[in-house]
Amino acid sequence: MRIMYVVNSFGAGGAERHMLVLVNYMVRSGHTVMAIALSGQTAGGARNLTEEFRNAGATIAILDDVIPGKKHVRGHLFKLVSLIRSWRPDIVHSHLARSDFAVSIGKLLMPKIVWVSTIHDAYVKGVYPGYWIFPWLGWNWRRANHVVAVSGHARDWALRRFGLLESQISTIYHGIKSVPADCVKTADVQNRQPFLVGCLARFEPRKGMATLIRAMVFVRQKVPMVKLVLAGSDPYGYAKELKKLADELDVGSVVDIQGFCDTPMAFLGQLNVFAFASVSEGFGIVLLEAMTLGIPVVASDIYPINHIVLADHTGLLVPPDKPEAFSAAIISLFESPERAQVMGEAGRSRCSEEFSEEKMTRSVHRLYLDQVSRKSQIHQ
Repeated sequence: MRIMYVVNSFGAGGAERHMLVLVNYMVRSGHTVMAIALSGQTAGGARNLTEEFRNAGATIAILDDVIPGKKHVRGHLFKLVSLIRSWRPDIVHSHLARSDFAVSIGKLLMPKIVWVSTIHDAYVKGVYPGYWIFPWLGWNWRRANHVVAVSGHARDWALRRFGLLESQISTIYHGIKSVPADCVKTADVQNRQPFLVGCLARFEPRKGMATLIRAMVFVRQKVPMVKLVLAGSDPYGYAKELKKLADELDVGSVVDIQGFCDTPMAFLGQLNVFAFASVSEGFGIVLLEAMTLGIPVVASDIYPINHIVLADHTGLLVPPDKPEAFSAAIISLFESPERAQVMGEAGRSRCSEEFSEEKMTRSVHRLYLDQVSRKSQIHQ
């Protein structure tokens, strides 16, 4: 097959890293792949993955390298349509709303192309300022041959907002590659000081980093050697507000706010506890990354987080926006390192059984084959 992937940019976010996994798998499976970014710009200090996509064996196209300037939307659409026409892919697979819109225009002009879209999140009120526009864009996604949702939450939102047919959408959870046993947390590492609690996420209010900073006020009373480490891209300048909050609460000395992390597994591997206080998630790949390293998790009790993290088995789940609840959970893991280690081991097993990279990529591959087969039957 000839598979064309389209994404907003090659900045190292969850959707882009997921797409890179798919590109690697499809190339290894003998398919010809093109990866297209609408823009060559990345936000918030995120690493550009262009070379990784190229090294994976994909042909690369960055549309604003050809037509400079973010305002040239018509030019981007024209270039994308031209590439689809000339390259003649069997599958066009888009990721993120702006890319979905661009490909939908191509589908309008070339209705015979097979378009698959992945919905990476639910664009809901209170989380995304532009949420109101999505009900008006249902025609966009209804034109897709098939939609992949990364969780039941994203699936339900897409069905409700876009009026898709049940048969038009599937849920395929993200997957992760297992790591060598020598990278997994052991009891001696779990007992290491300082006691490191960390979160790796984009700096924005919905990720709950402010909740974790507030939790440190209580944690520090019981665990004087605690340290909270926060890292991620910062497209909105939110890290400054978090630093100010830490200083106002007099916990600045135990809160380390870092920039974009280019080595996420190394960052996670140093932690005693991975804390994730997000109030809304499409999935949360970073949870899998922490769990596959054997790190116990303290996270918000919301879907799909509470599907990934099994309460009291692979981690602890607490209400979002509750610093006291997060602090109590973190303290309990500090006070019982044996329990923390057992949870970490259970999380690693859960990733291997339920959220493997192989399971995810094979599911997407089967979807492609099915969609191409359907097209062949229609045009026979």
